[in-house]
Amino acid sequence: MKSSTHHGDPNAEHAIVRSGVGIADVSDRGKLKISGADRATYLQGLVTNDMLKLADGVGMYCAILTPKGKMQSYFRIFGIDETFVIDLDEEAIEPTYQLLKRYLLYGTKAKLENVTDAYGHLAIHGPLSETLLRKACDQPLPELTIPHCAKASIATHQLIIVKTNECGEDGYDLLMPVESITPVSERISETATSHNIQPFGAIGADALEILRIEAGTPRYGRELDDEVFPAEAWLEEKAVSLSKGCYMGQETVARIDTYGDVKRRLVGVTISGSSLPEYGTELMGKDEDPRAAGRITSAIHSPSLNQVIGLAYLRKKYLDPGTELTVTTDGEIHNATVASLPFPR
Repeated sequence: MKSSTHHGDPNAEHAIVRSGVGIADVSDRGKLKISGADRATYLQGLVTNDMLKLADGVGMYCAILTPKGKMQSYFRIFGIDETFVIDLDEEAIEPTYQLLKRYLLYGTKAKLENVTDAYGHLAIHGPLSETLLRKACDQPLPELTIPHCAKASIATHQLIIVKTNECGEDGYDLLMPVESITPVSERISETATSHNIQPFGAIGADALEILRIEAGTPRYGRELDDEVFPAEAWLEEKAVSLSKGCYMGQETVARIDTYGDVKRRLVGVTISGSSLPEYGTELMGKDEDPRAAGRITSAIHSPSLNQVIGLAYLRKKYLDPGTELTVTTDGEIHNATVASLPFPR
């Protein structure tokens, strides 16, 4: 199922999330399921986080690295009923499945399945999201911290609730059988109306992308790929265990942790004008260094700031907030300024 790009006006949808609660069908996100007695030990030598701690109800961010320590995949993984469920961006489904399949050795008591088509996925974001779900759930809403999960039900339909803040506001992901999407979303909408939880409305992929960039959340295929170390995207504390045993790329991760040896980092930039720079567009410093200061990975027009903003990887000497740069878009040179993440809203 493909998420709607928008439901009329992405800026209006953005405003709903910033002041109320928005709901999005993001069932195009991938789901991989790993079951079997060896599921934790199978993954332990592959991923960056500690799978031996992934009990039922626990969620973690993880990466799979190249032997040189760069990111081949990035995802969330949850312990659910003695199985692991991986949630990941649509672009990461096939490469991650093939990576995991490659290392599933004969005799390992683990089963890998792509269950994307069986899962429905609703995303609920906004400062009133908890209030809404407390009213919509059939039983009391479980108390959760990011990124953990718990069982719940809405309109008698069983689902998994995951706590999140990917859009910079309180949020929840609801994972369920695909046939439950319509009755669950209808119950949530009815609850918002009957309890006057407003503003409330559907949001699409365009608004989610605006919110993601304002929050400074990196995404696979944009900020995260096999040219990026986890530390460059500030993921070393979020997605990496430094105390677990060996895994692919671990030596590089340990060296970076010990010596701080990354030459660039992910930052925000504000950009003058109205043109959006494309992925990979170079940023130049205003000093005499002829080399590019860095490159743009994502850019949107921010309703919160009423200007173009973006995410970019910059070399170390350009990282300080307020550093002035330039970027060429549509043949015109625009000013750019380094900003702290997340962007103000």
